[in-house]
Amino acid sequence: MEGFTAGEAEKLTGVPYDRLDYWARSGFIKPSVAGAKGKGSKRLYSFRDLVALKTAKELRDLGIPLQTLRKVVRHLRQFKGLENPLAEARLVVAGNDVLLVQSPEELISVLKSPGQGVLHLVLDLPKVVGELQERIRKLRQTA
Repeated sequence: MEGFTAGEAEKLTGVPYDRLDYWARSGFIKPSVAGAKGKGSKRLYSFRDLVALKTAKELRDLGIPLQTLRKVVRHLRQFKGLENPLAEARLVVAGNDVLLVQSPEELISVLKSPGQGVLHLVLDLPKVVGELQERIRKLRQTA
């Protein structure tokens, strides 16, 4: 059976074992390959589970309370039909709101005004860098 043990998940994501255990038992992020079935059995996490765990850890490290994360997950499952929201959704933390990146042009509030579009301007830095690199290349070719 392919999967990552809780010990491997801890090493790969930085989520402490006791938190992995709590999140699994509380249903926040359960291992999708194999759940614990009593003493001595091993939980096995998929790669998508690892992405969700790492995302949750990053959001917690940014100061988002677990109760708020549960609310975000519940909303995204219910209204966006996402099975594993923390592994599927592109999220942005803006002040005390969490926003879903619906498309490059559309951000949707998940907490403060669920479902409400948010006015935004996101500078695509990789695009700016790429354009400058291309212009430099062309400039040097003509010189």
